[in-house]
Amino acid sequence: MENANLNKICRLLYDAFIEIRMASRDGENTISFGLADLLHTVPLSIAREAAAGSDFGDTLRTVLERAEERGISSWAETRLATTAEPDRPD
Repeated sequence: MENANLNKICRLLYDAFIEIRMASRDGENTISFGLADLLHTVPLSIAREAAAGSDFGDTLRTVLERAEERGISSWAETRLATTAEPDRPD
């Protein structure tokens, strides 16, 4: 089932990542460029998998593969590990 609001939010995030990636490249900010480049396709992938009733495993696998290709798999794995922990105060 397709959700119009989810699609709008995902498209907005996709566009934001593209803008961040372009601004980062122009400003030579390699960290923000790398993260935006890694994640810019994720929102559209989420929308596509949500419409198909998926568990988002394909999206996660793709992110991890792209992180490996870009040499930042340790960042992704660390963030996933801390995200999986129970909520904790910051």
